[in-house]
Amino acid sequence: MAVYLFDFDGTLVDSTGAVEKALRIAIEKTIPAVIESDLYDDYYKALFLFIKGKLTYQYLGVIHELVAQGTIHEYYKLMPKYIKDFPFARQLVRTLRKRGRYVISFSGEHTYPGGKVIFMKKTNWYDEFDEVITFKGTKDMLTKFQTLRELHPDEPFVWVDDSPSRFTYILDENTLLVQKASPHKSDVALLFERQNFIKVKSLREILEMDESLIDFENKA
Repeated sequence: MAVYLFDFDGTLVDSTGAVEKALRIAIEKTIPAVIESDLYDDYYKALFLFIKGKLTYQYLGVIHELVAQGTIHEYYKLMPKYIKDFPFARQLVRTLRKRGRYVISFSGEHTYPGGKVIFMKKTNWYDEFDEVITFKGTKDMLTKFQTLRELHPDEPFVWVDDSPSRFTYILDENTLLVQKASPHKSDVALLFERQNFIKVKSLREILEMDESLIDFENKA
């Protein structure tokens, strides 16, 4: 039984436009006076950096106000409404599960505690998976990957992610590392030297790869 690990944002769903739209509406609803003022850019940038987990000391005071005004809470409430599925995403996950594959959502957590699960439930993605796993950073990601490997010691893994930098830490030879092409992420040249790495342009290619895996299993 193959085990599939799918990143969420940027791999199965497109949240690029959703971030900008939800941020602006959240600010408009909670602190409307800021929209037409010179402070808007600072408020927007502070909230954006906070969401990405890259907040700097410069914007700490702004974030405190955004928390007090309920802007951050409003953003996380609005965001799922504007997330869009990539073409063929749900069909891919559903088809893999019908084929008996074990399909896991394996992705980074949002800065907001439990934010990823909230987004997945509000976009009706949560129940599409056999299991949902989130991690806080690289160390946590590697720990949870190792736990999965110990639970499935002999099964081949297929990890699909639009962030190839994560793959540089994985030395497991029984894991096929699949980079989903993204205009927002850069390639990692080192990965192209590995036999267990491939880059795909569309999610449909994943299903074609799985069909090849089925043929290999049948011959075995």
